[in-house]
Amino acid sequence: MDFLLKELFIFFQSTADVVYYLAFGVAVALLISGLDEFIIDLYYWILYLFRPKKLNPHRYEIPENLDAVEQKPIAVFIPAWLEYEVIDKMLLRACQTIEYKNYDIFVGTYPNDPQTLEKVRSVAAQYPQVHAVIGSRPGPSTKAENLNTMHQGMIQWENRTGIRYDIIVLHDSEDVIHPLSLKLHNYYIKDYDMVQLPVYPLEVSHRSFIHWTYADEFAENHTKDLLVRQHLTGFVPSAGVGTAYNRWLIEFAGTSFARNIFRKASLTEDYDMALRLALGRARLSFLYMPMKLEVGTRAYFPMTFSSAVRQKTRWLIGICLQSWKNIGWVGDLGFRFALYHDRKAVVTNIINVLAYFVLFYILLYELVEWGLSGYGTLRPIITPGTVLYAIVVADTVLMFWRLLNRFITVRRIYGWFAGFLSIVRLPIGNFINFAASIMGIVQYLSSRVQKKALTWDKTHHVHFPELKVREKGVA
Repeated sequence: MDFLLKELFIFFQSTADVVYYLAFGVAVALLISGLDEFIIDLYYWILYLFRPKKLNPHRYEIPENLDAVEQKPIAVFIPAWLEYEVIDKMLLRACQTIEYKNYDIFVGTYPNDPQTLEKVRSVAAQYPQVHAVIGSRPGPSTKAENLNTMHQGMIQWENRTGIRYDIIVLHDSEDVIHPLSLKLHNYYIKDYDMVQLPVYPLEVSHRSFIHWTYADEFAENHTKDLLVRQHLTGFVPSAGVGTAYNRWLIEFAGTSFARNIFRKASLTEDYDMALRLALGRARLSFLYMPMKLEVGTRAYFPMTFSSAVRQKTRWLIGICLQSWKNIGWVGDLGFRFALYHDRKAVVTNIINVLAYFVLFYILLYELVEWGLSGYGTLRPIITPGTVLYAIVVADTVLMFWRLLNRFITVRRIYGWFAGFLSIVRLPIGNFINFAASIMGIVQYLSSRVQKKALTWDKTHHVHFPELKVREKGVA
């Protein structure tokens, strides 16, 4: 035993210098990332407290205005690859609850997915506004290619019926669409080229920690961060659901003659489209509590670690790596700040977990110094009065500030208990994001080396909430 304790002491003695430099690098990276977040928070809270109408002018409009605007024809696009367990339930709920008359739903299916196609056709037999669009190639393709196929199916339907859709709305096959969402899209699209409604993961048992990490992140992003982004940069990223586009503008921004309106190779075609629109000076808007209505898209998110990592890997490749390659660093200072804020995740996801490693090492290091002092002396890694010590103090203050903001925003949507638990769940979310960064980098580099296109690694959905009585609040 004495030999093992001595070897442990020697290990810490020999690795202290390496960990010191690692700790310094991690602390600096956390400080840079934390200051970025702090700028967004500070901007938000100043406007929230002193200029709320400037922060969110749509909140103060009158809901009666919704019915004063003529209902433009809306096409709702729903990509569906192997969604036979939820697609019929989703479509039935949408058709029975949406408070809008002038719309059609186009569902993108594949010839090698007959079960999904059968479910879509069964709903279409009851509700003529539902249309199955069958792709020419077996699935899975990318989600972007599926959307482009639906666009062609929409045009064919227009040619047969004489309808001309002015608005295209994106949703997924697991979405609970709020009854008033299409009315809001219709009302605001006259002033904006893209309108994004919030996304709020459905409430589940608090034991489902993985799913709740999504709820935590979306609550903060969709009640605070995106409001700031549209002020600072004009670039509101699309969430891929609850997104309405001016149909004519996205056809102009895309390549309609090549049937590539949504970039086929992109794994996050929604983000890519919003980015291209913003670069073209289009007007993008995020609607949080418009007209004081609690409207948002609800859905179940992944419940397991592996499924969450797969989904976030796709997001990270598309948002951080593909957009970096395709778009680069463009725009003014504010726009580049938004790009940096999005793309830093590929690095900060890794840094956050390295910080846990450094913290764990230093705690053990101090325990060894205290308990095994008879074997020699270990010099302190973090010493008061040094630059590293000052940076660590600043990082600690920013961490508690971050936890406070997370608690406030989660409590807003899900209540006090969920708000407190969001603090406990933060490390879980960090480890999911860490794994997604590692997998994303590996998959992206592998595809570049092998010159193979990345395909749609979709999330498998098996749950959909039971249909309840129609209501005006959050569905």
